[in-house]
Amino acid sequence: VADIVEQLGPNLEVQRGPLTRASLSLQNINLSSQTERMAWLASLLPELPGSGIVYTLTVPDSKRLARWLQFQGIDAEPYYGALETTERETLENRLLNNEIKALVATVALGMGFDKPDLGFVIHYQRPSSVVHYYQQVGRAGRAVDDAYGILLNGDEDDVIADYFIRSAFPTPQDVDQLLVAMRNANSPLTVPKLQEKVNLPKGSIDRILEFLLLESPAPIQKTAAGYVLNPVRWQMPLDRIERITNLRRGELEQMRVYMGSQDCLMQFLAEELNDPNAGPCGKCVNCIGRLLPEEYPPGLAQSAVEFLDRQENP
Repeated sequence: VADIVEQLGPNLEVQRGPLTRASLSLQNINLSSQTERMAWLASLLPELPGSGIVYTLTVPDSKRLARWLQFQGIDAEPYYGALETTERETLENRLLNNEIKALVATVALGMGFDKPDLGFVIHYQRPSSVVHYYQQVGRAGRAVDDAYGILLNGDEDDVIADYFIRSAFPTPQDVDQLLVAMRNANSPLTVPKLQEKVNLPKGSIDRILEFLLLESPAPIQKTAAGYVLNPVRWQMPLDRIERITNLRRGELEQMRVYMGSQDCLMQFLAEELNDPNAGPCGKCVNCIGRLLPEEYPPGLAQSAVEFLDRQENP
């Protein structure tokens, strides 16, 4: 908000609407192992209204969880960024038309997707920030009176989140490798040529190039023939990287606090997003005492163990 005011000038009148979603019932459930969460989902998904989204943090989890739900007779499909555009559009249309119970999706199912009557959004793992969680869970219940936003929590959440935080920026050593290779070259270098000159995988090279191109001033530029150095003074912005990394770790801690909160969950989210009029929602599990059962048939958990074992040892 402050940035928008600064960009548009002091005569701008800021008006903020409430962030509380009256149709959304929130609940947090601690199920440490993946097999527990798989059993809970297989047990509860068929009982939930309409169709919805189950968010995972990784592509392998999206595929694995969708296969498990299919194995349990639930119409679910994985959704992630590497799918062909036509595949993603087909899956989105199936969800829009209520032809599928759930898409098991990564964040690739993002801001452009709008289904007003989405009955539930479930997170298989904890998102990295309140902002991300509010945006994702808020896709449920836009045009229905009652919808569910369920956050599951597992042992691997912190490990995955820590990996994403640590890998958000390239290391100075890897950046130096690329810049030295370009400095020593007599002509522009394509990604395959860079792969011949540096000891880095293609994915890392792509991320470093993207990082350098977004710097201001950018130390490199992309030409039709490949990447070349720009004649500018540039050094790795270590202070900025540390500041952003610390911010991300603070956001992660904020989500840990939310997961364990005994107060109104909707009010917690609204207050963290600076809603001055946030108050108890009267619909979340902490407001009414009980929402969805946290229990599941023990046999389903054992079935999930056997399912995962078959996936790893086909």
